Amino acid sequence: LEPTERERLASMRERRAWDVADVVSRMLSRATIVQLPGVDEKSEGESEVSTPAVVPLHERLAQCDARGENVKLIADDGDGGIELLLVATRDIEQGEDLTRDYTTAPRLVGDETEGALHLLLQFGLPPNAWH
Repeated sequence: LEPTERERLASMRERRAWDVADVVSRMLSRATIVQLPGVDEKSEGESEVSTPAVVPLHERLAQCDARGENVKLIADDGDGGIELLLVATRDIEQGEDLTRDYTTAPRLVGDETEGALHLLLQFGLPPNAWH
């Protein structure tokens, strides 16, 4: 429903629920998993911690084809704190789009959709992006 339709047909509580669902959907469709440096308490050593994040630019990249993503995010634990870097995973041809693999993005608990349906429902990616 469009917001104006929601106002006519729903209670205030229902409108708030729709608004929250809309925000969560938009956020989840832009999220990615980032490996951050961390400390593994069990082994008392350094390790990587996976965390979801929304990263400007990365959220706008095209879906990869059969060759896989050509860039990925990495965390660099430098002197000034943690920086996220977008690095190439393979040679990128002139004119080739920068791509990521949307199938590895965070999911809602219980979401078992796969392949094209997952890409359509979570990201709104059209059929021509379903490689």
